[in-house]
Amino acid sequence: MTMIDVRNISKSIKGKQILRDVSFEIGAGECVALIGPNGAGKTTLMSCLLGDWFVTSGSITIQGRQVTDASLKQMVGILPQENAVPANLKVKELIAFFQAIYPHSLSDQEVDDLLHFSSEQKQQLAEKLSGGQKRLLSFVLTLIGRPFILFLDEPTTAMDTSTRQRFWEIVNRLKESGVTIVYSSHYIEEVEHTADRILVLHKGQLLRDTTPFKMRSEEQEKQFIIPRDYEQLVKSWKTVYDIEVSHDRLSFMTREVEAVWQALQEVDCPIAEIEMTNKTLLHTLFDTTKEDEK
Repeated sequence: MTMIDVRNISKSIKGKQILRDVSFEIGAGECVALIGPNGAGKTTLMSCLLGDWFVTSGSITIQGRQVTDASLKQMVGILPQENAVPANLKVKELIAFFQAIYPHSLSDQEVDDLLHFSSEQKQQLAEKLSGGQKRLLSFVLTLIGRPFILFLDEPTTAMDTSTRQRFWEIVNRLKESGVTIVYSSHYIEEVEHTADRILVLHKGQLLRDTTPFKMRSEEQEKQFIIPRDYEQLVKSWKTVYDIEVSHDRLSFMTREVEAVWQALQEVDCPIAEIEMTNKTLLHTLFDTTKEDEK
């Protein structure tokens, strides 16, 4: 069953085209990660999915309805990128407020099972929580109305490792219950742990519609790190690329692993001085994202 149907959408803002002929479908219960470098169009696409912005051309429907249909408000949960909570409410008051809004809200016990806050933490002013606790609270608040669809914009920003793992656990529980999830992320581990599919945006276009498994199983690159003593030799090889020199180390990429390894042995490069790391396409995409953020 198709939950979200995006057909040939384009979006221009002040004469600049931000999205270009983007199409995809998301089925009920799928968890889809939206990735790409800054400026790829992720935020614009998310805004169009939410009905905050109108598309210039094409169409978006959720369960066959226009994204601006008021009936979707009870079905959709939204976690924006900004990590903000009301300043003068205690955690327990904030939870109670959200429970009062929705007719079939989560019970106190269900909220506790998700949040894992102590009694003392629930008595705190929400603004006094740590950044990660605020983010987890904001996420759980979006779940109180039992949404069928979740849109999460960089959901684990500000979370520490343990809180992020808690987020992953909750997402997996939501997936098991059939909730449809669309989220943007800069964390490769997050995508590998939670996503069923990956949509890769670049310069406003959908480059890939794939899965973490397929991306891991594609042809892998290898990154070698060796002593800088071999710089001139490595630069003469046609099978390597992305050579970088820093202090006493030299790194490079290759797909011809056996040939490179044999060549290093022939020049007596000590095995203990050779570092080799797998680089899947997924790693490469996230590396590119980080470079574009600099």
